[in-house]
Amino acid sequence: MPKNTIKNESTLILPDISEENNFFRYSLVLEYAGWAFSGSQKQLNAITVQDELEKAINLLLQKNTKTIFSGRTDKGVNAKNQVMHFDSPFKINLNRFLHSLNAILPEQISVKSVQQVNKTFHSQKSARFRWYRYTINNRPQRSVWLNNISCHIYGKLHIEEMQKALDFIKGRHDFSSFKKVNSPNPAKECTIFYVACREKSGIIYIDLIADRFLYNMVRIITGTLIKIGKKLFPPEHMLRILEARDRCFAGPTAEAGGLTLMMVGYDEKYNLRSGFANL
Repeated sequence: MPKNTIKNESTLILPDISEENNFFRYSLVLEYAGWAFSGSQKQLNAITVQDELEKAINLLLQKNTKTIFSGRTDKGVNAKNQVMHFDSPFKINLNRFLHSLNAILPEQISVKSVQQVNKTFHSQKSARFRWYRYTINNRPQRSVWLNNISCHIYGKLHIEEMQKALDFIKGRHDFSSFKKVNSPNPAKECTIFYVACREKSGIIYIDLIADRFLYNMVRIITGTLIKIGKKLFPPEHMLRILEARDRCFAGPTAEAGGLTLMMVGYDEKYNLRSGFANL
């Protein structure tokens, strides 16, 4: 335990050592601006969200700490409610830790909540679903405010056609056609629970909720939808692409900046609701 630890409201480390398996588990819900990082996961010679978060936690706890994210996001991809967990050999003053963490993290990362969780909780393995949103600025002019969180597409996109196409991929399928070539992860199947494409004041929102997503899957689906939205292909083309199980049949990979991880869902027993306010 760090020296000079005093039991009062302002101390960060509480003098309470875990007796069961000698650790406490904590979960964080955070948001970040993807344009500022080379992705969420640690990489050599790159600035990532995980690097910045671990540096801040290590500084506060004075101990090397490994963080585990619910899943990786690529360079440029944003997160509104990313979830991660870490273990500590001592109990933490949650309120003090949250404010101290945000005080030293770069401004492009904000921790929304921190809580102690059951030791069986695992941010990645316990997740029941992931919700991603792709935002398209379909107005004639680009937007300064939407620049880093959307993709600007010139020319009208037909929402009805895009929604019809999305309906074909709902359910459990082999999504090989929508997976990056040479991805190191051999997984092919996913279950998509919810799909939606809607437009409001020239801004198009594409929402996908699934048990998991393959590498670049949402961006490839979006790139394909854009072509269908331009009426270059009929909505039924999405089904043909899905059945082909070949990346060559799908559209281009949409740019990363329009993609945001909106939420990661868990069983109610974990009670991870506090960080998901104001979706």
